[in-house]
Amino acid sequence: TVNVGICIPGEMTCDAGVWGSEDPNTGLFTPNLCEGEITPQPEICDGEDNDCDGEADWGDELKDTDILFIVDWSGSMSEEQSAVLIALNQFAATFSDETVLQWGVILGPRDEPNGYKDVLELYHNLTGFTDFLNSMSLLNAFTMNGGSEMLLDALYLSLQNISTLLIKPISDLEWQYPTVAESVPHHDDFIIDWRPNADRIIIVFSDEKPQSFLRDLDGFKLTVPDVSQAAMNTPNLKLYVFSTKTVWLWDELANDGGGAFYNLSSNPTEMYNALMEILEEVCK
Repeated sequence: TVNVGICIPGEMTCDAGVWGSEDPNTGLFTPNLCEGEITPQPEICDGEDNDCDGEADWGDELKDTDILFIVDWSGSMSEEQSAVLIALNQFAATFSDETVLQWGVILGPRDEPNGYKDVLELYHNLTGFTDFLNSMSLLNAFTMNGGSEMLLDALYLSLQNISTLLIKPISDLEWQYPTVAESVPHHDDFIIDWRPNADRIIIVFSDEKPQSFLRDLDGFKLTVPDVSQAAMNTPNLKLYVFSTKTVWLWDELANDGGGAFYNLSSNPTEMYNALMEILEEVCK
């Protein structure tokens, strides 16, 4: 398997009649250690030939895929915050291809810049892994606050430039609620950089029911069926939701979006395993 897939040779030296090399972690000579060697690993869906059999991803080609996370950043999610962030970082690191996979994050509610209201923020638009990971590393420093969980709006806004059926144009809507200020960026410019021919995956994390705070001048507000229609009429989209079993309607949105519903947990391993299950579908 040498020089096939990820497998590359390493180097040993002979020290007092024993083959080995210096352990980079301890600085000590270690018998039988072949420095720099990469041997066959279990095959995972990352665009690489991990088991060095000449075929990447079990012979399937990893498609261009855009992955958008929508994360409830309210105080009620504080118990799950650590688990979500750990799982997202581990998940992205497993699939770290810089060109095939692109990553983005929407957070809401966040504190209004120079104000006291809640805002929806496009925290990180779709980019490669390195930029995404750098942004994610800063999130632990941000406090979770706010009570206006505008994640139904976040989902609708994220589809505005790719859905073929929006029941209400974005230009007709405004943030008309006492506790909510204008989103960052402005909701008219809240555009996700979806690639034209890529598969699209949206993954929502929330412990609250789907809520909307956008209104038109006649008082119209978005409902779950409105957003479901937009999702169902979005090409190459799969929508997944992590929420609690006591929260209604998120499961319907996930099913309408061609994805699935998962239990929101404070256990990072459980969350990571569920995310891996989602991405393994890309290779099928």
